[in-house]
Amino acid sequence: MLVLRVLILVSLALAAAGCDDRTRTRKIVEPFAVVPGTPTVDDATPAVKVDPTMATDAFGVNVPKQCDAYTQLPVRKVDILWVVDSSGSMAPKQARLASNFQGFINQLVTANPPIDFHIAVTSTDTDDAAARGKLRPWTLGATSENYISCTPMMGGGVTCNTGPNLTTAVQAFGQMSAVGINGSAAERGLYAAYLALTEPTNITTPVFDRFIRQDAALYVVVVSDEDDASCTPMTRQTTCTADPGCRCAPDNSLAGAGTWGSTAYFTRFLETYKGYGNAESVALAAIVSTAADEQAVPSQFGDPTPHVGCCRALGAGACPDGGVNDGGFEIAYTGSRYEKVATETGGVTVSICQQDFSGALSSLGYAASGLRRDFRLSRGPDLRPDGGVATGLTSYVSPASAANCMVDGNCPVTTPACRNGRCARRVDVSTAMVSNGASYLKCEGAGLRNIVRFEGTSVPEPLSTVEVCYDVLPTFQNSCP
Repeated sequence: MLVLRVLILVSLALAAAGCDDRTRTRKIVEPFAVVPGTPTVDDATPAVKVDPTMATDAFGVNVPKQCDAYTQLPVRKVDILWVVDSSGSMAPKQARLASNFQGFINQLVTANPPIDFHIAVTSTDTDDAAARGKLRPWTLGATSENYISCTPMMGGGVTCNTGPNLTTAVQAFGQMSAVGINGSAAERGLYAAYLALTEPTNITTPVFDRFIRQDAALYVVVVSDEDDASCTPMTRQTTCTADPGCRCAPDNSLAGAGTWGSTAYFTRFLETYKGYGNAESVALAAIVSTAADEQAVPSQFGDPTPHVGCCRALGAGACPDGGVNDGGFEIAYTGSRYEKVATETGGVTVSICQQDFSGALSSLGYAASGLRRDFRLSRGPDLRPDGGVATGLTSYVSPASAANCMVDGNCPVTTPACRNGRCARRVDVSTAMVSNGASYLKCEGAGLRNIVRFEGTSVPEPLSTVEVCYDVLPTFQNSCP
């Protein structure tokens, strides 16, 4: 009985507890309104209704914005190889080269910071076993060497292995560059550079200091009045640009069995010469007849085929338009292969068809010092030209001495834009070349460049930062017509 009573009491207690924990619910009545009328179903075809008053001129394609940044770093060491044409028509060009060399070397000596440089010369004659791959010597007094070596001094200026001043270096170059005019008529300038750069006796070792140094940039300069013939096979074209009719087959024909010498091969050789990732340390420049010089010119050696290049009359007369005339003219045939390799390696090309080489050599010396005037863009820009200016592309130059900033208002008038914490000057980019400004260049001849080029006084100073910002063009084509 006792157990029964306990069970009854527990059951009553649980029942009481359950009554206190009841869950209360209530019906929620939401407000509503009765819509008058008779219900209908729309059975028409689905359509999109457009508000005719809506303005659409504020809409545009959403494209990414790209900013490429560069540092204008001059080289500390550079080895400069001159490849000089030794064929029969080169005597006046060699003379102008030597007499204007001062402008080239001045750019190296006055560079900031100072540059440690070597200069050597080889000829385009690769048929002569005694000349191929060899560097030309100089002799001044009891001293003789096959390259010029100049080292910066603490107090300014340089000291050279040619003597106590730059005059001796200029004299030594005059001797080296006088390669004569009895060399091969097939001027293989690219192959000659290859041979000189791979010749073991020209390369510095731990035991011997020689022309080529592993830790130095390399700058090759070709001087020739004919196009390069470093190839097999040779072909004759309807309009020749080399004389007497020997010219390399097109690059796309130089890839088959038994053929060699495409410009792409020599470009790859130069770009990889300093090892992977150091392509920017090597460039080829050319003093040749350029595409801009092209005109019908007299042929040489009695060849009746029309030629293209440039011509200077040695007397008072003018050059004839084509035809055969073997005297009274200084002729150069277009150096398109040299020009192409120069373009692809980031070098410059200047015309050989000028009486005064001083400006050209000064420009080459500036380029050899490592200061860049061409800045390659990583993507294709949407230029949107307006009055000759590319409105979709803007460049900024921040000098090494530029002040730090947070906003534009922190900057002086000379460098009014605040870019990445540094004051900078804005440089508008033109769609056509300007003498003292920046311009965009997609193609140079048949070669793709996609660069912003600074000319004259606009070239960014040493140690400055260059930034180019632009809208990306989705349909940009990496090819040239």
